[in-house]
Amino acid sequence: MKALVLGASGATGKLVVQQLLNKNIQVRVVVRESAIIPNQISDDKSIEVIKGNINDFEIAKIKDLVKDCDSIICCLGHNISFKGILGPPHKLVYNTVVKIIDALQSNELNPKFILMSTTAYTNRKSGEVNTFGEKIVFSLLKVLLPPHKDNMLAADHLVYKLGSKTNIDWVAVRPDSLFDEENVSEYEIHNNKTRSPIFNPGKTSRINVSNFMAELVTNDKLWQEWKHKTPVIYNKE
Repeated sequence: MKALVLGASGATGKLVVQQLLNKNIQVRVVVRESAIIPNQISDDKSIEVIKGNINDFEIAKIKDLVKDCDSIICCLGHNISFKGILGPPHKLVYNTVVKIIDALQSNELNPKFILMSTTAYTNRKSGEVNTFGEKIVFSLLKVLLPPHKDNMLAADHLVYKLGSKTNIDWVAVRPDSLFDEENVSEYEIHNNKTRSPIFNPGKTSRINVSNFMAELVTNDKLWQEWKHKTPVIYNKE
């Protein structure tokens, strides 16, 4: 098996790579030219490193990236800096998701596509509704924080543009407040949010997110349970 991981140099992406390697899956990663690649990635012979800005890749390059992959995991995000948050590209995640899906459809490929999303995304299609206070906060975030709007557009593309009546199988994983933890611990998966990400957030360790994504890649029963859905992951309290 081979998996393509986008955003592999990020805090969660590098953990996804390690979880896949633990399952003896070959990994192809795409990282920015300026990205600092951990030694466990750069030195591992099971990892193929492609350097470049995914946002600048033409569709032909994208097709070449995905053509022999059984799964694609997108952990892309914006740098936590003034330039990263407010500067271009404002639609990094959305543009990448659209390109990947277009490449898969034009090549008639159907690998598993996994997007790392967020509980800030509300899946109205599954019955989720924001409170009045949440609506105000999320509306402000869309205006003030381009990365938030980018994440919402990316998830919307999967939920509403593709939906379940598509030959592309996808899952958008939604962690709550992310934090670092050394080892995988017990976690819970829900179809919908069970708490407010604004006023009563839960916690999700990055290692648990990466573990769940790797399980989706290798566990077909789990994949069938969650494909075309936006599961929420919380650390078990």
